[in-house]
Amino acid sequence: MKRPSQLTRLVWDFYRENPVELKQLEVLRQCRVFRFWGVFYIRCQTSAVARHVIESEPEIEIPIQQLRLSKKIKVLVGRKSVATFVVGVDRSNSEVRERL
Repeated sequence: MKRPSQLTRLVWDFYRENPVELKQLEVLRQCRVFRFWGVFYIRCQTSAVARHVIESEPEIEIPIQQLRLSKKIKVLVGRKSVATFVVGVDRSNSEVRERL
């Protein structure tokens, strides 16, 4: 089995003492997580996995914001962007794009 990326393990370590949220973030095991030009990318195999990642986005955003890893999170299915989130911005005013 392929070992999770260092960024994935960093997000999981942030929640190691909270098993409920850690279990919710297990979906990252099915994704490729990487950073490029200041954007935190989560590349998923299927749109169902991407949907689950989008639902878990608030839990993913907290460690990214506190560790200052990125200012944006992009969720991809294959190479197609399905959602973009700005880190540290209230969701009611944020520009969030979803095309699932």
